[in-house]
Parts: sequence; structure tokens; C-alpha cells
Amino acid sequence: MNPDQIQVFEPERKSGAIFHGISLAFLILIGAAIYWFASTRAQGTLFVFLMIILVADFIAIPVLGYRAYALMSARYLLERDGLRLRWGLRIEDIPVNSVEWVRLANESGFQVTLPTFTWFGAILGNKEIHNLGNVEFIASSHEKLVLIAAHRKVYAISPKDPKLFIASFQRFLEMGSLSPIPSRSAKPAAFIRQVWRNRFAKTVIILSISLTVILWIMTGFVVANNTQLPLGFTPEGQLPIKVPSEQILLLPVLATLVLITDLVIGFFFFRREEAKLTAYLLWLGGIITPCLLLISIILTSLAV
Repeated sequence: MNPDQIQVFEPERKSGAIFHGISLAFLILIGAAIYWFASTRAQGTLFVFLMIILVADFIAIPVLGYRAYALMSARYLLERDGLRLRWGLRIEDIPVNSVEWVRLANESGFQVTLPTFTWFGAILGNKEIHNLGNVEFIASSHEKLVLIAAHRKVYAISPKDPKLFIASFQRFLEMGSLSPIPSRSAKPAAFIRQVWRNRFAKTVIILSISLTVILWIMTGFVVANNTQLPLGFTPEGQLPIKVPSEQILLLPVLATLVLITDLVIGFFFFRREEAKLTAYLLWLGGIITPCLLLISIILTSLAV
């Protein structure tokens, strides 16, 4: 092997990919079932309760989707000059001269406990470990954890072959480096701040969120002042049979789904300079949708 060659180590993905795939399918099916039942059978308090669950389901889907994307794109790049950790939007570059030691977690002599909110394929976050200090987990499997002690903190990663990773790292450490890679750290929160510094993106996102909130308030006002409402018109232009007013809560729920979808997909495209226009168009969709639904709410209330 060329001593300057970069070695790519992937985390254990199989169990995490299965878990995320099944969980996403479950959330989507549950959301579709709740939407169908709420729009056809539920009324009153039950309908409102189902809408709350549906919104929570919409929020959980992109969170789980991002964790799945991060797992499938994750890798650990080892080279003579340092180590590069990649996990979704999480980026960490560790110069080789800042590494103090590398050990298997189960042979390190430390009692390593995992962060609170972890699941299959997503052992992420920070944890204070006795005699180790702050440990950042960027891993998918607790059984294959490798600890990397740097000057500022300890990292816990999980390459598929931990022993090969450690042997390769030790070989690079013995070779030494004349030009260690620059230290670099980037987190998802930093990416959000980057988006927020873009004036157009910030304005569009604030406006889309504000309009969705206004839609919820307007819908709540209409529901509170009417027991039944007509939903739409017949092909002949006549008012249809009236339905319980709670059912128009489907409109702000739909707007919330569109908002979350547009935001998440927009963030994905915003990362690349050539795709920023696509992100802007998606975020503009988050403005158009609540505007149209607000118009429909106003027309419905006037038709009573």
C-alpha cells in the first residue's frame, strides 16, 4: 500500500439500515392511516387528538430520515496526515499530531456509557465519561466502538473492522507526518446558521412558518365559531353536505406537512451552490401553500 494512500473505513450499517427502513415505513403507514381515519370517521375531540399525533408523525419522519441518510453516507477517512470523520452534516478533521492514543472501547479500561438518545445505527451525541471527560460518539454500533483521544476531546467511532482500523492508524502514527491536516469541525447547527445568514433564505423561511401559524390560528377561530362547515363545492357549484367543523383542521395539517417537507428537502439542496435555486423554489412553495389554504378557509367561512 502506498503510505500516503487514504484508507476508507465504513461503519456497521446493516442493522441500522434495517431499523431505519422499517421505522420510516411504519411512520408513513401510520400517518396515512391516521389521515384516512380522521378524514372519514373521526369527529370531535378524537379528531383533534389524531391531528396532534399526525403533526408529531410528520416531525418524526424527517428526523429519522436524516439519521438514515447520515448513516448511509458515513465514513471514516484515515490518512498519514490525520483522520477525517464524516457523518451526514457532521464533519470532523483530526490532525495526526493531535492524537494521543487509539484503543478499542471494551479493552480501554474505561466504563463507556452511551448517550441518552441512541438507537440502532445512530449512536450520536456527547457524554461525560469518568476519567475520560467529554466523549463525542459518531458511531453506529456499541460493540465495535473505538476510542480516539485527541487534545481537546475523545471521539468514539465504530468502523466495521475495529482491529484493522487501529492497526492502520498505528502504522500511520509511526510513519509521522510533515504536514498534518488542518483541524476542522462542522456540525448540523453550523449549517443551519449558514442558511440563516442568507437573507433571501431567512426571509422566505420566516414567512412560510408565519403563514402556516396564521393558518392554524385562522382555522382554530373558524372551528370555534362553527359546528358544521361545507368543504368545497359540488361540480354544479352547489354547497355540499356540511361536515363537522373540526375536519377543516386537515388543511393546516396539510400545510404543516408541506412546510416540513419543503424545509428538509430545501436544506439538502442548499448544501450545493449549483442547487441553491432548487432550494429557494421549494421554500417558496412553503409560502404558496398556506396562502392558498388561507383563501380556502376564508371562502369556506363566508359560505356558511
